[in-house]
Amino acid sequence: MTENSFSVAFHIGLHKTATSHLQKSLLAAKPAVAEFGVRYLGPTDLRQPDRSVLECVLQAAVTPDPSQPTYDRLVLSEENYIGVLNIPRQKPLLKHYPKAAARLTELAQAMGREIDVFLAIRRPTEFLNATYCQQLISGRVCPVASYRTLYPTNAVDWFDLVSRLRAAKGVGRLVVWCYEDYKTHFPAICAALVGPAAAEVVKPLDRRVNSSLSAAAVAELLHRDQMHDKGPITADARRLLAVEAGFPRFDAYTPAEHAANDALYLAQVAAIGAMPGVSLLEPLWATSSMRA
Repeated sequence: MTENSFSVAFHIGLHKTATSHLQKSLLAAKPAVAEFGVRYLGPTDLRQPDRSVLECVLQAAVTPDPSQPTYDRLVLSEENYIGVLNIPRQKPLLKHYPKAAARLTELAQAMGREIDVFLAIRRPTEFLNATYCQQLISGRVCPVASYRTLYPTNAVDWFDLVSRLRAAKGVGRLVVWCYEDYKTHFPAICAALVGPAAAEVVKPLDRRVNSSLSAAAVAELLHRDQMHDKGPITADARRLLAVEAGFPRFDAYTPAEHAANDALYLAQVAAIGAMPGVSLLEPLWATSSMRA
């Protein structure tokens, strides 16, 4: 490790919770936060073809950046470290990110210090809508019904995930927020990650990084797959049938299914907020839903 003493903050995602937006916002502010003793490493630093994320982190920690030889806070952001999204499978998923706690413990032990962990959670049905669209975008097409069977809503248990992370050895502060409140809590998220002073220079990117697929785009992708059309269909469908052009967003769930899963989500949020050792940023979306 380097001679200087520094704290570590690791934003682990989750997938499809505005992670890319936060990463790009931090990347744009990287030179500015360096002036406050913060070193930021994101996916461009931590995704190397010949090295694991763990190896990349350790290498960065022991190899001084000529422009920033010392730092007080090392901020990491890489959602794939705790597990990738949509692994091809034959049986229904039982839980998301089963190896997350063990991987964070491994990193903490290798670095010889506690790691503050940051993550967002999201409404189960909307999370699965987004992960299905992401699978289509990646080129792996499967029917909606099959995806719903392989990735059931009852496997989206954020209380279980946060409990496992909280119990992991080497995890220090654990900060959680609802994706639905990301825009409102952006300043507080950055303040917790890089410190209040450095957070002042981190500005949110003024655009959406990954737009949703419309229902029409998903239907077109599935149709072309049935016709064995292997051309650049995703880019075409997203451009011609974009949500931003007025096409309704894809939704695999009925209003009743959304409502039932929202009730479970609200219960998970409340339980996470009551968990010792967890800092839950005020769940404004959940609060307004409880009043409704």
